[in-house]
Amino acid sequence: MRLSRWSPGVRLACLCALLAWFPVRADELRQARYAGTLGPQRIGLILDVAGQKVAPSRYYYYRHLVDIPLTSELHDGTFILHEPDATMTLHFVGNGSEDGEALDFNNSVGLEGQWTNGKVTLPVKMQGGGLFSAAPAGHWYQSITDETDALFEARTKGFCTAVAKGDSALAARYVHFPLRVNHGAGKHEQIRDASQLTAQWKRLFTPDLVSRIAMESPHSMAIVQGYAMLGDGLVFFSDKGAEVINLP
Repeated sequence: MRLSRWSPGVRLACLCALLAWFPVRADELRQARYAGTLGPQRIGLILDVAGQKVAPSRYYYYRHLVDIPLTSELHDGTFILHEPDATMTLHFVGNGSEDGEALDFNNSVGLEGQWTNGKVTLPVKMQGGGLFSAAPAGHWYQSITDETDALFEARTKGFCTAVAKGDSALAARYVHFPLRVNHGAGKHEQIRDASQLTAQWKRLFTPDLVSRIAMESPHSMAIVQGYAMLGDGLVFFSDKGAEVINLP
C-alpha cells in the first residue's frame, strides 16, 4: 500500500476533478471542507450546501476539536455564518485560474473574511473547496467504518496526543501493525510491532515530524482511498488505527 503526501493544491485539484464525474441532485446535501485561521487560532470549517442554499454548518478550533454549530446564509457570493454571540462573513478567493469566471466552490481556493462578536473583529483565512456528498450526522467516516465519529476519532486523537508527548508505548495502542513508513522516492520500511516502534521512535519521530503532526487536526479528516488522512498525508488511519506515515 502506497499512500503519499499530497500538496494542498494537488489535493484540491484532484478532489474537484473527481467531483465532475459524479452528478448530484439539485437538492442533495453536499459539503465543502476548509482549514485555516481565525485571528491567531487555527480552525476547520464544514459548510453544508443544499441546492443553492447554505444549510446549518459547523466549525471548530484545532485546540478544542469541538464542533460549533452555525446557521448560514448566502447573499451575492457572501457567506454569513452565525454562531451564538458572533458572526463570520466570508467570500470566495481565487488564484487567477478562474479566468474571469465568477468564483464558486469548485474554481476557488478558499474563503476569506472576518469574524466578529461586536466587540472584537478578527480576520479569517481558509483554504479548501469543492462540494462532495454529505456524510450523515455523526458518521463522517462512514466509508471507512460503521462506528461513530467519536469512537473513530478517539484513536486518531489518541495517536496524535501520544506523538506530542513522545510516548511510543501509548502511540502503539493506536497503530495497526505492521506500520508502513514511507521515506519518499520509492523507499519505505515496515514497523512490525510495538517493540520495534519504541526502538525506532527517535529516528522516525523527529522534532520536525512531531511538530507537523501537532499542527494538524485529527477531526473531520479528508477521506482518501478508504483512509482518513491527517493534514496533507502525514498519517493515514483505517478503522484499526494508524496504517501509514509519510516522513517529511
